[in-house]
Amino acid sequence: MASKTRSSEGCWTCRLRRKKCDEIRPLCDACKDLEIDCLYGDEKPEWMDGAEKQKERADWLKLEVKRKAAHRRERRYLQGLELGLQSLDVSQAGDSDPPNNMVLATPAASSSASSHSSASHHIHDSTSESGGRHASSSGLSAFTTPTPASSTAEEYPSLQDPAVVDGPGIRFDEREMNMIVLYLDYVFPFLFPFYRPMLLDSGRGWLLVLFARNKALLHTALSLATYFFNVVINTATGSHDTCRIHNWAELQKQQDLALKELQSEMSNINIRGVKGYLAETNHVMASIIQLLTFEVAIANTGNWVMHLDAATELFTQIMKEHGTAPAHKGGVCFTMLLIQLGLKPYQYTPRNHPWSADQASLRFFTAFLLLFDTIASTALEQPPRLQQWHYHLLSEPDDEARKMLPDDEKEYKLPHINLQEFAGLQNWIVIGIGEIAALDAWKKEMKKNGSLSVTQLVTRAGTIEASLRAHISELEMPAKPDPDANMNPLAQYISHMSQNSLISSLMMEATGSINHVWAQATLTYLNVVVSGWQPASPEIRSSVASSMRMFMDLPSPGCLRTLVWPFTITGCMAAPEEEQTFRDLVAAMGPLQVFGTIPNALAIMEFVWAHRKEIEENADQWDIAACFKSLGGAALLV
Repeated sequence: MASKTRSSEGCWTCRLRRKKCDEIRPLCDACKDLEIDCLYGDEKPEWMDGAEKQKERADWLKLEVKRKAAHRRERRYLQGLELGLQSLDVSQAGDSDPPNNMVLATPAASSSASSHSSASHHIHDSTSESGGRHASSSGLSAFTTPTPASSTAEEYPSLQDPAVVDGPGIRFDEREMNMIVLYLDYVFPFLFPFYRPMLLDSGRGWLLVLFARNKALLHTALSLATYFFNVVINTATGSHDTCRIHNWAELQKQQDLALKELQSEMSNINIRGVKGYLAETNHVMASIIQLLTFEVAIANTGNWVMHLDAATELFTQIMKEHGTAPAHKGGVCFTMLLIQLGLKPYQYTPRNHPWSADQASLRFFTAFLLLFDTIASTALEQPPRLQQWHYHLLSEPDDEARKMLPDDEKEYKLPHINLQEFAGLQNWIVIGIGEIAALDAWKKEMKKNGSLSVTQLVTRAGTIEASLRAHISELEMPAKPDPDANMNPLAQYISHMSQNSLISSLMMEATGSINHVWAQATLTYLNVVVSGWQPASPEIRSSVASSMRMFMDLPSPGCLRTLVWPFTITGCMAAPEEEQTFRDLVAAMGPLQVFGTIPNALAIMEFVWAHRKEIEENADQWDIAACFKSLGGAALLV
């Protein structure tokens, strides 16, 4: 049968695409479904020339169709994510006060099989109610071995067994392998320059294990590697047009695959819940935080709040469902999570053994989730969502408590999360920022209700300031040697073989200065919360001057990437004659200044500088959070 003759009255877009058009005006169904421009008119568009312009327009339109398709998939994912968040039990997610029932899991009397059995019994009781780890046909569960609900703890399959590392159906082609190595060698160290796990702790090998198990994490990593490669290509000499086009298409492909896999994983979580699926939920949380990292890296400011909400909700559910210690009346403990994810689940890990891939993943992504959540709270004008866990995860135990802890089991190394190990920041800085954000939210709520007590505000602020200044004094003292610092047996044979490793080493050596910069900006933040917007005050001028000296003394311009939050606060409070210094600091970063949130930081500063007069006239309505929202939405400056 002859096909219907294509109408000459169809829209120009359908004619360009050589598709049938239903001629509905002003928007035909084909263009409406694809969310692309629909153009009608008697006159032929200039690009419809039957030659080069028409070909260029057709190529552009193909990419636009793919881009819109990716956006539709992302919208569906976000809608599913929002519904999933609503379905989770989040009754305690907003609590900012630390629960009174936080405990340390009591160490077993001995490391014998009997202690293992006891621990197994307690943990199994808390997971078996949901039927154990049942396999499903999609998502992460497809990569685990199904276990009957009646299995004992010893019969549970270890997700760390090398036999299951290479998940079914996960195979890498040559390009993907190259990009994975590029990610591990260049992108990951660039994004996380302070994270340098010891060689005897298996280094970054856990990432490779997770890539084989977790498709969403893999495709997000490949997206980051592809984006990073594009940035490098754009600054390289010579013609790389073909490579750019190919890499752009690859970036779109990897983003689509990452969202598709994450949508599937979230769907499985929504159906089966969190209880009984610790490893799987840990993988999903890691995927979401990795996606959040990608959005931060490419300065995509649209969806970070949704992803941060999802990650914090999942972490809260993980702690509630899997981090309980039955012997301590339901108290919660991070140790309980770690021993369930070990190489030999339900047994403690000897101090000189490496973390399993799932343990390393939980520790790494929890560290950055705590950091992201705390920094986000300063823009969102609310206490950190995970502030209820700060004391348990970030606080150092006192001397008496430390004496009671076994020193031969890795899970009992405290604090549970040492942010300096992951992000170069000492824990007290993040705790302090969280306390100030909570104070800011409290002040605004009390002011709104007409019940603000200035005495209470000053008292609370004084306690925070005293703690910060005490820690700053410690920063100025000679650093204590780290007992784990020399655990790389090859250190004496390894030289700095690349500029990347040299910069990383310089940054490691500058951690004291970097912590000082963060601490100084935290004091500035506290000053603004308590006293309001007064950039000309002696306290602010002194703080800004001190911070600027430290910025100028950084060992490498690349260090600025790790200081976006303090850099922005300092810049917003700078005097007019100091503005150019901040522009010069960004310019000194070179081409890679586009990678991350530094452009957002400078844009925020430029906005504040350009509106000095209006801000001064309305100083009572302006603060640090207002700066972070000045570009139209809250900025995550990490």
